[in-house]
This record gives sequence, C-alpha cells and structure tokens, in this order.
Amino acid sequence: MKFRLLFFTAVFQTVTVASAQEKHWTLEECIAYAYEHNIEIKQQELTAESKRLAVAESKWSYAPSVSASAGYSLSTGRVLDETTYEFLENETVAGSNASLGASVPLFGGLRNHYNLRRAKLDLRSSLLAVEKMRNDVRMNVTASYLEILCAEETIRDAEQVVEELKVQEEKTAKKVEARKVTMADLLQIRAQRADAENDVLTARNTYDIARLNLCQLLEIDDYASFRAVAPDTAELVRYGVTDAPAAVLDAAQGLPELEAARVGIDLARRDLQIARSAYYPTLSLSAGYGSSYSDARQKMFRNPDGTYRYEAYPFFDQFRDNASSYVSLSLNIPIFSKFTTRKNVQRQKLALRQAEYALRTTEKQVAREVTQALIDARTAWEKYLGAQKYVASAEEAARQVERKYDLGAASVTDYNAAVSAQVRARSQLLQAKYEYLFKVKILSYYVTV
Repeated sequence: MKFRLLFFTAVFQTVTVASAQEKHWTLEECIAYAYEHNIEIKQQELTAESKRLAVAESKWSYAPSVSASAGYSLSTGRVLDETTYEFLENETVAGSNASLGASVPLFGGLRNHYNLRRAKLDLRSSLLAVEKMRNDVRMNVTASYLEILCAEETIRDAEQVVEELKVQEEKTAKKVEARKVTMADLLQIRAQRADAENDVLTARNTYDIARLNLCQLLEIDDYASFRAVAPDTAELVRYGVTDAPAAVLDAAQGLPELEAARVGIDLARRDLQIARSAYYPTLSLSAGYGSSYSDARQKMFRNPDGTYRYEAYPFFDQFRDNASSYVSLSLNIPIFSKFTTRKNVQRQKLALRQAEYALRTTEKQVAREVTQALIDARTAWEKYLGAQKYVASAEEAARQVERKYDLGAASVTDYNAAVSAQVRARSQLLQAKYEYLFKVKILSYYVTV
C-alpha cells in the first residue's frame, strides 16, 4: 500500500513538472521575462550600478580627508631621541608616536563641482544604455517569437499538403489498378508527397531553431518544452500610423540612443570645464594633532633642598606633555606646466565637436530607420494583400485541376504543378503576414517611446 502511494505521488509530481515546463508563453510574458533574466541586460545594469557608485564617490570628494597614524620603534647604538632631539651613545631606546590629521580643499577651480555633474551625466548615459539594450532585446524577442508562430503555421500547412497528397495517392493507386492511369502518374504523386514531407521536416527544423534562439534570449535551457501562444491574426488590419510619418518622427525623438547622444555633448562640455579648471590656483586647509614617547627620556623633579633628581617619565604623562597641533593654509598657483593644461583643453574641445557630430549622425540614422520602417510597413501590407489574392487564386486553381484530374481531363503533371503553386502561395502568405506583424511591432516601438 505504501509502495502504491509513493508510486502515484511520483507520477503526479512528474505530470505536474511536465505541465509547468510546457507553459504557454505570450509575447508580453516573454518580453517581461527577458527584461529580468537576459544576461546582456544584466551586464548593462551592472555598468549602470558602477556609475551610481561613481556619483556617490564624487559627492564625498567635498568631505575632508582624515587620517591617523601610529608607530613603534626600537633603536640601539647612537640613537636620536625624537622627544628631546639629543643623541644617546650605546643605548637601546624604544619609542612610539601617534598623529591625527585632516585636510579639506577650499578651492580647486570648481573641479569637484564639475566632476560631480559629470558623474551624474555619466550615470544618465549608462541608464539610457540599459534602456537601449532592453529595447534591442525586446525587438529580438519579438522577431524570434513571430518566427516561431510562422514556423508553427508552416508546419500545419505542410502537414495538410501531405495529407491531401496521401488521399490523392490512394485515389491514383485505385486508378492504376483500374488501368485508368499509368504507374508513372502514381510515382509522380509519391514524389510530390515525399517532397511535401521534406517541407514538413524543414519547417520543424526552422521551428526548433526559432525556439532555441528565443530561449537563449530568455536564458531558458529547455527550449524543447517552450510553447508560444498564437495571437488572433485571422483578420489583419492596416496600421494607421503609416499615414502619419511626421508623428512617428516626432515620437522617435525620445529614443534612448538620441538621448544618449545629447548626454554625450553635455559630458564633453563637463570634460572641457574640468580641463580648464587646471588653470586656476588651488587652496586647501590642513590641521593635525600628534604626540610621541621615548623610554630614554626622564622627568626632572626638584628636591626640597634645591637639588634636582630624574625619574622615569610615565607614558601617558609624556604623551600629554609632548602633544602638538598645527593648522596650515596651502595655496598652489600653476605657472608653467609645459602646456599640458592647454593641450588638454584643446583635446576636450575636439571631443566636444565629435560629440556634436555624433548627435547629428544619430539623428540622421534614426530618421532613416523610422522612414524605412514606415516604407517597410506599407510595403508589407501591400504584399500581404497580394499574397491573399495569390492564395485564393492558387487554391481555386488547385481545386479545378484536382477535379479535372479525378475525371481524367488533366494530367498528373498539371496536378503537381497546381499543388506546388498552392504551396508557394500559402508560404508567401505566411511570410507576408508575419513580416507585416513584425514591421508593425517596429513602428509601435517608435511610437510608444
């Protein structure tokens, strides 16, 4: 009884795991999953996190630098007592010292200010790179997902053609037995069926490769269990935004690559300001406190009779008596640095011009991509409409030829040609449909930025 219970429990768990693995994914679920698990996105997010740390580091550059030090020494022979600056002959002297210091920049040509602003811009650029990567992954996921759906329909169409050819093969075999057609006709039908079966294998191979590509984007190892949810694409409608190219171009101005190019100009300007800050003098304030101890030093005491005696100088008393502090103000004026600052300024001016050219190049590229997307969407819609007409004509022609072939009014060559034309028409319709769906996704990407 216990064995049966364990057996049914194991079977139930196996079925449950299999059902979980064969989860049917929608396109939106795939995109959301890729946002969380894609390695390329995670790498870009780590880069952004490092830029966030750089911003925090730049903020702390305004704080004073504080340091503490302590040391212990043991010297023999002719030794300098650092507490009295006297030399001792043939002695062994132990000493220690400790200090605490702080330094704060009062003015450095606004370098810290510019560095902080630059770090914030650099973080903004990195976050835009994350957004750009997410958009790229979204488009790649969409393309692979639609390729899976197209492959699924291609498999169904190819299998339908195989079934139709099987039926026709049976009919032709009976005609051969009745001596109405020759064996050559049956062999041609069988050859056509074998070719259709190869088409099924090719479609399944395309389907597996598409699932593999998508699962790699999603960081899923078991691609064989992946299942896609087919959207309702029975009746496609034309995407109306193709009639408003100006609106698409205006919406595309918010693309992360364009924003990153604009931020690149601001970064170049901050670099120029940082380079120019080297022309200015720097002013800093420093303060410190320290003390020392030496076991060779003795403390002098006066006796009641007017004489003096020397006794050991306690550690804490000596540290207290030897304490010293300082405050200093330092001014550094650059006079001649072998034209290094000047060359750096000139170099940053060139970098600023490069950033401006990069923005213009990116604007032209985005305008070209948007215009091409509009043209591609319009062309894909027209191809889809043409493919629908082609399928309708090819299917009707195939029905007519099949009827004539059954009646003996058409040859097997005519029948095979009609079937081949029907297969080509269906294939073109599938390709046109999913090509149009993908072009619409590209347009929606520009519009919903």
